[in-house]
Amino acid sequence: MEKGDERVEVLISDNDSTDNTSEVINNYIHNSYAINYVRNREDIGADRNFLQCFNSATGKYVLILGDDDILLDGAVGKILDILEKDNYGVVNLRSYGFVNDFISERPKGCGYLKGYDEYNDLDSFLIKVNYFLTFVSVNVINKSLVNDNLNLERFLETNLVHLGWTFSALFNSNKNIYVKEYLVAAKLYNSGGYRLCHVFGVNNNKIFDIFVSEYQINKKFFEIINKKMLLSFFPANIIRSRMNIISVKDEKPYNILFPLYKRYLYFWVFTFPAIVLPKRMAFFLFSIVDVLRKLLQFFLSLVDYMRAKLFMAKVIK
Repeated sequence: MEKGDERVEVLISDNDSTDNTSEVINNYIHNSYAINYVRNREDIGADRNFLQCFNSATGKYVLILGDDDILLDGAVGKILDILEKDNYGVVNLRSYGFVNDFISERPKGCGYLKGYDEYNDLDSFLIKVNYFLTFVSVNVINKSLVNDNLNLERFLETNLVHLGWTFSALFNSNKNIYVKEYLVAAKLYNSGGYRLCHVFGVNNNKIFDIFVSEYQINKKFFEIINKKMLLSFFPANIIRSRMNIISVKDEKPYNILFPLYKRYLYFWVFTFPAIVLPKRMAFFLFSIVDVLRKLLQFFLSLVDYMRAKLFMAKVIK
């Protein structure tokens, strides 16, 4: 991004940080960077901070980036190039996780994929991005498509306030984008202090129910997300919690998830074993499933790449 690019508004909401954030930002401002800097007098919590960012943003599109997630070099320009082509609801950016060094830990496989896929039907888009819609740092939202009568404050205290504007923009659009190349590096295992299953099980489904009952959104779309949560998100994170890889508040996963998902086969086949099996056995079994999943993902990405090369060859001829 060029220093004076007027297409981009940079807004930083400092949630009463105790480090030198203020000093760093003021140094950029002093060097003529156009930054709108807001410092909260007290920690207002992640949800309220996200909502403050969204409400304060003046652009047509909004990307809220967590403070330890990283936009890769050239990402802003590539995002702008996409946004200027059409009127999209949600642009989902491909990301990878890192623990210490986002450069050395960048995945070597599938990095050759470039460009993006445009989706004109919600089923296919949700199958592709599913629970990554809950990851605020990878979703560019068309603010102009968010329902005017949507009270976003009702989603506060869920740890998922951003799903309010994400789903609103998504369901009000017939064009959404998945960017195939890595544009975001996401810090792993850095968030904690919340109830994993309560947030992504109970709260998630309460938000789903709001859009089904009040905005007449077909429930099948949320079924796609729930199945993917049960297939990989819950098993992986429950096991990580049991292995003390991530730090979350103590809770009883079975008691929380059973009432929500007892009718789902995926709950019994994938999530339930992660809860009840000895943790090392659960970790081993999930590792095997995860390797198979990644191999399938690599194969599908390779097929996608070969199709793109074949198409380009035909165009050149």
